[in-house]
Order: sequence, then structure tokens, then C-alpha cells
Amino acid sequence: MPKGKGAVLLYVIGGLAIIGVFGQLVMNPLGFLQSILMMLGFAALIGALVYYFLIHRRRAQVVGSGYKKAVKQSKQKYGTVDRGMRYNSHIEKPNKVNRRRTQRSHLKVIKGNKK
Repeated sequence: MPKGKGAVLLYVIGGLAIIGVFGQLVMNPLGFLQSILMMLGFAALIGALVYYFLIHRRRAQVVGSGYKKAVKQSKQKYGTVDRGMRYNSHIEKPNKVNRRRTQRSHLKVIKGNKK
């Protein structure tokens, strides 16, 4: 149960809004659809402006010219990566003989007295 006068007032306003939307839908469906589309259009426009001015510009400043210089320097030093090459496919893998020598168990066999 809601406590306080603020919660009751919030439910009353919400109920009236639902009644108003339903009445608008029944009495003037074309106007209702037009107003909904206009609200969505304005919301998309405001969202695009916020994204462009706040997020996009901040990301462009963070990336900046220092990152671009580092990428250019790295490409000059190491060259471009072949997309067809798989990860770590250019590294030679050890043969089985070397692998057997290097694989050691942390367990130790203890020989005890047998009776």
C-alpha cells in the first residue's frame, strides 16, 4: 500500500493520464497516432543532438591525434596484419619431443617399504 499523500497524488495523476490517452485513442485515433509519432520524432531528434554534442565529441577528443600517431607509427614498424592469418598461426609450435621434456608433473612418487 502506498504511504503518504504524494504516492496517492501520483496514482491519481497516472490514472487520469491513462484515461486521457484511452479517450484520445477512441475519439480521435488519427490525431492520437500523429501526436505519438511527433513525440517519437522529437525524442529521436533530441537524442541525436545529445549524442552528437556530448558523446561523439568527447570520444573524438579522447581518441585524438596521439592515438592516430601511435597507430601510424606501429604500422610503419610492424606493417599491416594479414586478415587471413589466424591468431598465433605464425608462431612455431614445439614438437612432441621437446614437449615431453618440458611437461613435468608436480607429483612425486614415494617408494615405501612393502611387507
